[in-house]
Amino acid sequence: MAIILNNYVIPEKGPVNIDFRQSFEIKCTAVQAKRTVNNWLLNEISYLIGADMPTLVLHQRPTWRVPIWLTLPGTKHKEIIGTVDVDVETGQIIDPANSKAQLERYLHQNNAPIPAGETVIRELPPDYIANLSPPPQIINQ
Repeated sequence: MAIILNNYVIPEKGPVNIDFRQSFEIKCTAVQAKRTVNNWLLNEISYLIGADMPTLVLHQRPTWRVPIWLTLPGTKHKEIIGTVDVDVETGQIIDPANSKAQLERYLHQNNAPIPAGETVIRELPPDYIANLSPPPQIINQ
């Protein structure tokens, strides 16, 4: 598991000494945080947006930082579009209104109109096209 230490300024080069001590109890697991964010995204934002496995962020309030990805139908493309923080002790999303506003800002800024005559649907590779020929006939003798 990756851990991010927030608000630590380190030099670009040279010796670094970080003295860190923080006590807390993890009552909400990483999987539970991901599930909480997925449910919230589905109910509040869109079914085309999902959560990925979070990273533990240590600062005044330890949180799970859950990456949010966007995918479009007919593509395998996955793009990280933001993060949502979940409190490790309560399992609650921290500042959901701000998280929602940030995601909506991203979606509006990156929602360029599709030029006339173009489509976002790409042709599927032959391996993904179903074989619709009739099944072989079984002849009973």
